[in-house]
Amino acid sequence: MSRVLFLLAVGLIGIVLCHVSPPMVNGRPRGGLVASDSDPEGPSSEDKYMVYSNITQLVDHFSNGTNTATWRQRYQYNSKFYNKTVGYVFLMIGGEGSISVTNGDKWVRHEAETMMTWAAEFGAAAFQVEHRFYGSKDFSPIGDQTTNSLKLLTIDQALADIKEFITQMNALYFPKDKPIWITFGGSYPGSLSAWFRETYPEMTAGAVSSSSAVHVFVDYYGYAINTEKTYRTVSDSCGDVIKRAFQSLVQKAYDGTASRTLLKQKFNLCEDFDDTKLSKSVQFFFQTVYGYFQGINQYTGDNRNNATRNGLGVPAACNILNNGTLGDEITRVVKVMDFYDSWYPIQKGCRANNYTAFIQTYSDTTMPDDDTISTRSWIWQTCTELGYYQTTDGGNGGIFGSTVPLDFFADQCIDLFGPEYTLDNTFKLVDQVRTKYGGADAYRGTNVCFPNGSFDPWQDLGHKSNNTNNNVDSWLIDGTAHCADMYPARDSDNQSLKDARQRIHDHLKRWLSDAQAIRQGSSGEN
Repeated sequence: MSRVLFLLAVGLIGIVLCHVSPPMVNGRPRGGLVASDSDPEGPSSEDKYMVYSNITQLVDHFSNGTNTATWRQRYQYNSKFYNKTVGYVFLMIGGEGSISVTNGDKWVRHEAETMMTWAAEFGAAAFQVEHRFYGSKDFSPIGDQTTNSLKLLTIDQALADIKEFITQMNALYFPKDKPIWITFGGSYPGSLSAWFRETYPEMTAGAVSSSSAVHVFVDYYGYAINTEKTYRTVSDSCGDVIKRAFQSLVQKAYDGTASRTLLKQKFNLCEDFDDTKLSKSVQFFFQTVYGYFQGINQYTGDNRNNATRNGLGVPAACNILNNGTLGDEITRVVKVMDFYDSWYPIQKGCRANNYTAFIQTYSDTTMPDDDTISTRSWIWQTCTELGYYQTTDGGNGGIFGSTVPLDFFADQCIDLFGPEYTLDNTFKLVDQVRTKYGGADAYRGTNVCFPNGSFDPWQDLGHKSNNTNNNVDSWLIDGTAHCADMYPARDSDNQSLKDARQRIHDHLKRWLSDAQAIRQGSSGEN
């Protein structure tokens, strides 16, 4: 298919999703990992097997009884494959996005998703539970997102939610079954899966932690380094084009108002550059442009949705960038961005270009819509426990230059949450999390899989060292990106990805078998 026809086809069948934010905000794509697939591969479970409900949770699990307030936490349950004789239950941990009926039930309804194929094979019930402060206002611990309220958005609270969720589900659906639970998660939920196994080992038999960045880190310039590596692996000349384009863009961005006006026109920006806050305005522009290359790389070659399974990835981007007939390097960068937006159409037909408006939008504490809720909550978590700032602080030698420094992210914490949320505070809090859970170097859980992709820019924060004594298995899946093992399998998948799914499957089989032996033994004593 010719490039013109291909882009036309992309425009006709792209996913309609309006937004006000850049394509990536602190590593979180538009819609988050749980975003629904509008055209899933394979069958979806019938309504009669699906439950969409909620449970009552404590607002604060650690108040020692001084805070008895409660909230409603949503969950989804698919009973289609459940075999009470074995009592297996799989839990997909929700992350940085809503799991409403129209957004995110794919993990427990679409039967081709990897976890669901195993649920069918092993006879397991399947659940997904929503993360606190990522659901709608009616399903929120407080009903607002003020800084004081968000202090209840912590890893510890989220893990306690999961423990209570499993306890309540056992009582509600499996009162006599002695169920055996396995947790699943990808990206941040993958970290939660690993941390839950480490914190509450009595609740589960094992955990799958796909593409998880358990080694929380503040100035993660390794993301940009790994992103460059992917583009250069596909095409070294492609990386050179990006580098020359960014070098030219830096010159033009600081070459006066007239030059910036031309950039506004060329990049179809909604707003002028703010000359009164020029440094921040230019940083915001570059974070947006860099974000397109992040989004394309982070999910390249996977089977996440129609976009990625039909060509949105680094090879297609490099085909555009290496095509000199399309124009100069900057023009080709714009065409790559247009290519991305043909799948994820931009709100109002133009790209946001105002840092002040960005801050104003996500300073809304009233929880008006899913985008505002999820983005504000995610930035809060990066400011207080996760870090994960995808800076370009690796140096001017990189293809993205030094265009997105650490202070760009640090200033957001102060601007959104208050003057006490300084960079020093973020470093201190993130270090506490890494010490508490062991990071990648001193993880203490047992029966855990840590698959990561060799194209995944998060890989340097993942767990990489096997611990046979604890049955912890970590490895890189060659030629795959973020969370690729979680999505529906295809015949065209890399052999390494096929092998990875089999490797996880074999661990699952062993964990379940070992737990079943204990379960049957305890049953025999009764």
